[in-house]
Amino acid sequence: MDFSDYIVYVDESGDHTLNGYNSKYPVFVLAFCIFHKRYYTETVIKKLEQLKFKHFGHDIIVMHERDILKGTGDFKNYSSKEQKEALLNDLTELMQETHFILISCVVRKDSLIKRYATPKNPYFIALEFGLERIYKFLVEKGQQDKKTFIVFEQRGLQEDKDLELEFRRVCDGNNYGKICLPFEIKMASKKVNSSGLQIADLVARPIGNHVLKPDQPNRAFDVLKAKFYSSNGRNGAGTGYHGYGLKVFPNSK
Repeated sequence: MDFSDYIVYVDESGDHTLNGYNSKYPVFVLAFCIFHKRYYTETVIKKLEQLKFKHFGHDIIVMHERDILKGTGDFKNYSSKEQKEALLNDLTELMQETHFILISCVVRKDSLIKRYATPKNPYFIALEFGLERIYKFLVEKGQQDKKTFIVFEQRGLQEDKDLELEFRRVCDGNNYGKICLPFEIKMASKKVNSSGLQIADLVARPIGNHVLKPDQPNRAFDVLKAKFYSSNGRNGAGTGYHGYGLKVFPNSK
């Protein structure tokens, strides 16, 4: 099987725990960022590397949204208000200028346990939705008969085994359309300095915050609106993404 023109990077926000979940952040978010490979290699990597050299003088640092905002990890000596604001402004500009298709599922864990006696693992709910939507996108691009790699960050030996098992189950036809999906999973070490995984990391939490507090100002989410897979295509950037590029489960009905 030939390789497709696209690659997908995935990251999460929150955790899939249902017992004793964080009541202040009762969601699990899975975000899938789809890049055209040529554009990714020629433009995305270059832009992110240039940003790192500008702010840190090297490209070894890994951009983790949580560490940036809290001034922890590699950012513990880069936490003054001026430094952080300059970095966030450049990251916002980078995200605005970078082309990728965003698909995300947000599972409301609080609603899930109220509605279902034996709720499914939130991670698996979000995974199935994401894979189905990625396939629809690839059909639109005529790439559905080619192999597409989907890259996840490693979380732990057992969790990774469970994820791969569920991934293959969905790809083998256990999905809404009963279609075999031509996807291959790749698990990346947390030490891997992947531009795609870092961008996926930057988008996940803003999506969760928007779902929880839609009326609260959210600069990062405002940028992401135009990235979502949409029923209106590129001409409807920023609209028509609910239920397409952004799925909230269970819904409010």
